[in-house]
Amino acid sequence: MMRPIRELPVTARRLLPLIPLALLVACAGDGRAVRLSGAETATGSASTRIVPAAVFRTQQGWQMELVSGDGTVLAGTLQEVREPVIVPLAATGAAPLVGGGTVLAGGIAGGASTMDCRIRLLNPVRGADGGGSGRCEGNGRQVEFIF
Repeated sequence: MMRPIRELPVTARRLLPLIPLALLVACAGDGRAVRLSGAETATGSASTRIVPAAVFRTQQGWQMELVSGDGTVLAGTLQEVREPVIVPLAATGAAPLVGGGTVLAGGIAGGASTMDCRIRLLNPVRGADGGGSGRCEGNGRQVEFIF
């Protein structure tokens, strides 16, 4: 049986108003699309087109949708890959090599077109809302993103 609120310790009663805020923060990144604009270039073409795209988190990973310059809609799931941080021993005398981060990687497809995408998240805790950069390539075209 649950105790009435007035019987809870003072510390617990002070924290009660924060519960809805904590739930809102925990659910903030799920299902909300982050809009991206990419610069698309095609092999043999000197022109660059701005193409719209969006990414949003699902239970299976990150869903990405992109409308190419010719109007083809490509969609697919990108998986979140955490790359390790590598720091060589100081005894080697070499400058420390620090790498790693979080990358969204996978393929998108639509019609007869497919593209492989790799997007590095700048602030992985915030997901795509935290910014990043990336590239999708395939079928003689390339789309660069900075967001």
